Amino acid sequence: MTKRANGGETVVEVRGAWHGEVGDPGRVFEGGVVSSDLPGVPPGSPVTVFYRTAAARVAHPREHGSYVMQVGGRELGLMRFTCHDTGLTGHEGNDDRAEATWQAVTLPG
Repeated sequence: MTKRANGGETVVEVRGAWHGEVGDPGRVFEGGVVSSDLPGVPPGSPVTVFYRTAAARVAHPREHGSYVMQVGGRELGLMRFTCHDTGLTGHEGNDDRAEATWQAVTLPG
């Protein structure tokens, strides 16, 4: 069963981890689909998420960059990309380089 976020948004749950240090422009999340509301994106599909930044100086904070997910041969902008659990017993802190379940909510369109 797939999950829907508030308002009927399209949700893809993935399991994976970030690779690279925070602030590294080459930092990337890699994992696999656990469940998906996207047609043609079944569980097990590989997923890559990265943060695309603006090439030039920008006037507004919302223009600094955005998360982008590559899955099922598509590149989709994300409204949200949040960790839902670490799945690790006794895990302390927020080490996003440890495998965890994340929820991606795609932008409309």
